[in-house]
Amino acid sequence: MITLHHLNKSRSKRIIWLLEELGQPYEIKRYQRDSQTFLAPPELKQIHPLGKSPVIEMDGQVIAESGAITEYLIEKYAADTLAPARDSADYVYPSYLKIRVSERLGCFNSRRINERMSATF
Repeated sequence: MITLHHLNKSRSKRIIWLLEELGQPYEIKRYQRDSQTFLAPPELKQIHPLGKSPVIEMDGQVIAESGAITEYLIEKYAADTLAPARDSADYVYPSYLKIRVSERLGCFNSRRINERMSATF
C-alpha cells in the first residue's frame, strides 16, 4: 500500500491524480500549512528530513519531491504505457516533468517575497 503525505497548497495533488490513473491503492495522510507562516507542520519532518510534501511511503522507502515520485511510480507501474522505452529517442520525458516547475517557481517565489515585504514596510 502506498501512503501519500498530502499537504494543502502543495504539488501533492498531481500525485493523487497519478495514483488514480495508475489504479494503485493508496492512503492519504493530510496536513495543513501554518496560516501565519505558510510553512508545513513539523510532523512532516518526522516522515522526511525536508519536512515537505508530497512524500510517499511504500515498500519500506520514503520518496520526496513530486518529480521524483512521478518518475518512480511510472517506472514501477506503467513504464510500458505512460513512458517511452528507455532506448527510444523519445525518452526525454523526465526533463518535461521538471521544466514546468523550474520555469514557474522563480515567479511564484518572487511574488510571495514581495507580498511579505509589502506587508512589512
